[in-house]
Amino acid sequence: MPSPIESRIDALARRDRLLAVTCTVFLWAVLVFVLVVASAAAPTAGITGALVGSLVLLGLFNTASMLALVRRYAANKDLIYRPDIQNLDRMRHERARTGR
Repeated sequence: MPSPIESRIDALARRDRLLAVTCTVFLWAVLVFVLVVASAAAPTAGITGALVGSLVLLGLFNTASMLALVRRYAANKDLIYRPDIQNLDRMRHERARTGR
């Protein structure tokens, strides 16, 4: 059975993973919207092709960076989240002690 801090670390990691996936999905939705709107105004097929290519590259690079971020956070969960949790607990204890 994991310790309380381990379960809190896992919860923070899940939340960050969900946030990264959500942001990536929204990015792709915005890119598709921009493609639809901008391609309607594009005067030639060449410009539309350049637009498609640039939007796909932007989406792929961003998706790859989010995947790298999620992998790095998963590999170093303890190093990333434990100090945050300890500082939050320390601040919470200090506030309770001083009555703020």
